[in-house]
Amino acid sequence: MKFTALPAPLTIDTPKSILKPVDATESYPCRRCLQDAEIGENVLLLSYDPFLGSSPYTAPGPIFVHHPACLPFRCDGSVPDQQARRVLSVRAYDAKHMMVDQGVVPGRELEGKAEEIFRDGNVEYIHVHYAGAGCFAVRIDR
Repeated sequence: MKFTALPAPLTIDTPKSILKPVDATESYPCRRCLQDAEIGENVLLLSYDPFLGSSPYTAPGPIFVHHPACLPFRCDGSVPDQQARRVLSVRAYDAKHMMVDQGVVPGRELEGKAEEIFRDGNVEYIHVHYAGAGCFAVRIDR
């Protein structure tokens, strides 16, 4: 499986972005590097839409990214630790960007859930969100 941190281009709209100093551990998950920001670092809180096509499901939402910018995530095929430690909402889409499956799983079960969902030949990709806050976390492709 391929995990993509930011599938759509990231646009930083300075007037709408908020610079936040990190004041707690495991509370500011950076979507660029897929690492949680550490106390003393800074993150930008900004709006992001992960869709690469037109869909009624598009919904920009808040995400954090390190500021200054960190190195982009490099996928090794395994579930990133940032997702493995959280409860996740999993949403599967077809080639027309229509939702065809969904579920909520503990992060340690994400790989199995994704494999199950990809058995449906109509599924093109999966968007993963943090179940509590609903923020986009990562995209998964076969």
